[in-house]
Amino acid sequence: MKTDIAFPVQKIKHPKELYRLSLVLFWDRFGYYGIIALLIAYMVSQMHFEQVKGYAIFGSFAALSYGLPLFGGVLADKILGKRRSLIWGGLLHFIGLSCIALPYQYSFFIGLAIYVTGSGFFGGNAKALLGDFYETEDTKGKDAGFIIWYGLFNLGVALGAIICGYIGQEVNWHLGFAVAAFGALLSLLSMVLGINKKFGQPLDSTTTKQKMIGGISAEMLVYLLTIPFIIIVIFIFSHPSVMNFILPTLTIISFLYIVYKAFSFTKSERFKLFAALIGFLVWILFLALYEQSSGSFNLFVLHNMDFRVGNVTLPGLAINNFLPGFLPAIMMPLMIFIWRKLSLYGNEPGTIMKFIIGFLFMASFFALFWWGCRLFSGTGLVPVYFLFGGYVLMEFSELCIGPILYSFTYKLSPKSIVSTMMGVLGIAASSGEYLASKIGSLTSVPSEITDPVLSLPYFSKIYGGLAVLSIGVAVVFVLLRPVFKKLMQDVH
Repeated sequence: MKTDIAFPVQKIKHPKELYRLSLVLFWDRFGYYGIIALLIAYMVSQMHFEQVKGYAIFGSFAALSYGLPLFGGVLADKILGKRRSLIWGGLLHFIGLSCIALPYQYSFFIGLAIYVTGSGFFGGNAKALLGDFYETEDTKGKDAGFIIWYGLFNLGVALGAIICGYIGQEVNWHLGFAVAAFGALLSLLSMVLGINKKFGQPLDSTTTKQKMIGGISAEMLVYLLTIPFIIIVIFIFSHPSVMNFILPTLTIISFLYIVYKAFSFTKSERFKLFAALIGFLVWILFLALYEQSSGSFNLFVLHNMDFRVGNVTLPGLAINNFLPGFLPAIMMPLMIFIWRKLSLYGNEPGTIMKFIIGFLFMASFFALFWWGCRLFSGTGLVPVYFLFGGYVLMEFSELCIGPILYSFTYKLSPKSIVSTMMGVLGIAASSGEYLASKIGSLTSVPSEITDPVLSLPYFSKIYGGLAVLSIGVAVVFVLLRPVFKKLMQDVH
C-alpha cells in the first residue's frame, strides 16, 4: 500500500535552518494571531461596527493576508528571491502592526493595509524557503520537516493569541496590538540575523539588478510600487464589498494560470500540478470551516459560552484563540508517532485518505458544538469544556490536512515555480478565509439581542449545518481518491 509520509525507522537529521526558520515563523504568527484574537471583537465592541460589517472587514483582512502571497511568490521567483522578499515583508508587518496599535481609526485601516501587503511578500516564500534546506531527493526529510515546522510555529500562534488576547480584552486593546507588533519585530530580526544568506537568493541576480524606469533597479522598483499598492488596499478596506468580485476573479485567474503553465512542462509534471490544484480545493473547503475559530467563535464565546471553572472565570478571547495554536503544537509528536507506527506495518493512510479523515474530525467538532447548544438551550451558556473537547477534534483535523498539504505542494511543484505555487496555495487559503467570514456572518446576532437564550440559535443552526457539510466533503473526496492517486503518480 502506498503511503503519504513513510517515516523510516532511523532518525532523520534535519538542517539547523529548519529550526531557525521556525523561529522566524513563530514570532510572525505571534503577531498575526495576536491581532486576529482581537480584530473582530475590537471592531464590534470598540469601534461599534455592525457585526456584518465587522465580518466583511475581517474576511477581507484574512483573505488578503493569505491571497497576496501569489504575487509575492512571482516577484520572488522572478526578481527578489525568497530572502529579500521575507525581509521586506517582515518589515511591512512590523510597520503595519505598529500603526494598528495607535488609537486612531485612520491609522487602524492604514495599518491593516500595510500589514496585508507585507504578507504578500512573506507568506508563500516562508513555506517555499523551508524546502530549500533539503536535498531534492530527500522527500522523507521534507515531510518530517514540514510537520516539525508546522508544530513549532503553532506555538507562536498559541502564545500570541493568549497574550495579546488577554492584554487586549482585560487591560487595553491598543496595548494588545502593540505586543503583536513587538512579535513582528522579533520575527524580522530572526530572519535578518538567523538565516544563512546563501539560502533564498534570486535564481538570476542579473534580473534583480536590471535597470528599469529612470535607471531604478528592478528590486528597488518593487519596493517603490508597494506604496501605491497599499493605497489600493486601504480603499478595499473602506469598501470591503468589492472583495465579492475581486477574490473569486483572482482565484479563477490564478488556477487558470497554473493550468496554462502546466503545459510548458512534461506530462508527468503537468499531472502533478493538476493534483496540486485539487489539493488547493481541499484547502479552501478546510479553511472555510476551520477559521470559524477566529471568526464566529470569537463572538460565540462573548455571547454564549460560560468560562467559569470553579471559582475562576477564564478570559474568553484569550482561551478561544490560544487553543487552536497550542493544541497542534503539543499534538504534533502524537501524530508523527501514529503515522510512523502505521507506516511500519504498511497501513499509513495516503494523502487523500488523510484529507477524508480530517473532514470527519471537523464534522465531529461542529456536531459537538451543535449538541452543546441543544443541551444548554435553557440557559444559553455552553460550558467551556465543550470548547476544549471540540478543539481537540478540530486540531486532529488540521494535522491530517495542513502540514501534509504544504509538503506535497512543494513536492508536486517544478522547482522554477515553487514560490508561485505556494502563492496560489495562498490564494486558495484566501478564498477559504473569505468564505469563512461569509459563513460566520450567517451567525450574526442583532445588536438589540443581549439575552444568551435568544442569541444561541443563531449559532447552533449554522454549526449543525457545517457538521453535515463536512461529512459531505469527506464523501466527495472518497469518490475523487482514484483520480487523485493517478495524478500524483510517484509522489506519495
